[in-house]
Amino acid sequence: MLEEISSCLKNLENSYMLSFREVSKETIKLNNLLNEFKNYDTKDEPNKQKILNIAGTIEDLSIKNEYKLNLIKEFPEYFSNIRSKK
Repeated sequence: MLEEISSCLKNLENSYMLSFREVSKETIKLNNLLNEFKNYDTKDEPNKQKILNIAGTIEDLSIKNEYKLNLIKEFPEYFSNIRSKK
């Protein structure tokens, strides 16, 4: 199950370079997988390295997403400054 989550996160990360539709599609897949994981019952001890890799990928996605959101927020201000200089 952890391999599937890791793979899904990598697909989501790659979709950021494609299109909004791909990001949306991969986000839905990840959400469905995480919902399945909530009900996943295993007696096996989770692999610490896999957990750390997943956490690292989530952190990378969070940083990239925050950066993109900040760019979007700053765009109107940037264009406003350009117009006022003309």
